[in-house]
This record gives sequence, structure tokens and C-alpha cells, in this order.
Amino acid sequence: MCSSDLLEDGRETPIRVGGRVTGRIGKFSVGGLDIQTGKNDVPGSVGRNFSVLRVKRDFLRRSSAGLIMTGRSAKNPGDTRPLTYGVDGSFNFYDNIAINTYWAQTDGPKGTDVNYRGHLAYTGDRYGLQLERLLVGTRFDPAIGFVRRGDMRRSFAVFDQTRIAPQGIAYAIGSTTPAS
Repeated sequence: MCSSDLLEDGRETPIRVGGRVTGRIGKFSVGGLDIQTGKNDVPGSVGRNFSVLRVKRDFLRRSSAGLIMTGRSAKNPGDTRPLTYGVDGSFNFYDNIAINTYWAQTDGPKGTDVNYRGHLAYTGDRYGLQLERLLVGTRFDPAIGFVRRGDMRRSFAVFDQTRIAPQGIAYAIGSTTPAS
């Protein structure tokens, strides 16, 4: 584990102590992480605590579902502790149908909001199809990690016939718009 990391506005922040546990409990894969940082060189900075808990279960031949929860100590005394929790799944049927999805919610000083994605892919011998729906809420703030772009929605569809002829034909419909 590194002795420091970039956490606060790109400033180096020392990691004082941390621990990680991973393993299996029956049919479940589990993992936990907890890190305590120290003060950096900014006046008034304080140490912070970061925690992650993940549980996942594989089922059928190539499918899985999981839960995640992350937390960080509040930046200012009296603020709400930022929490993120979510579920995800990867479902694979036969050799050519896959569904990947997740849903997450954040609760923190900026408020409560959600982020979700559903993606269906059919990759048959002659035809292909992809459908996707994505939403990132205005106040979605995972507190650990980042969101490249908030306040957006995206719907996407592709019908593909490239497996029939060398030239191939593909039809795509999609949109990305602000959520508000």
C-alpha cells in the first residue's frame, strides 16, 4: 500500500493506516477496505476515513450479482457522512445473450440521488442487438471515486447485420441529454 495518495483537490495526503480483507464465505466472495488518512499541508485539514464493503455471488454458469457500500468521514464537523450503496448484476444466457446492470444511490451533504445503467447485448450468428439506458443524477456524488459527468441520461440502441455480408449494415439510435 502506498504511503500517500492524491485525495483532496489533487493534494498529496498521507495514509496513516489501512487494511484490506478479501475471501470467500460459502458461495459468496467478500471484500472490505478501510483507510485512515492524515493531515496534508493545507491549514485546517483533517484526517479522513474511507471504507468499502463488497459482497458478490456467482450463480448459474456465467452470472453474478453483488452489493457494495462505501463511506467516507464527513469533510466538516456536523456534515452528513457521505454514503454510497448499490447492487449490480451480470447475467449471461446461452453463448450470445448478456445483461449487465447496476443501480447505486448516494446520501451525503449534496443530497440524495441515483445512478443506474442497464445494458442488453445479443450477439447471434446473423444479427446483433444492443440496448442501453444510463442515468446519472444531478446530486449523485459517490464520495469515494468520481463521476465523469453528472446530470445526464443516455438511451442507446444498435441493430447489427454485419455478420451476413462482408460490407455489413448497422442501424444505431442514441441520445445523450442532461437529466434536468
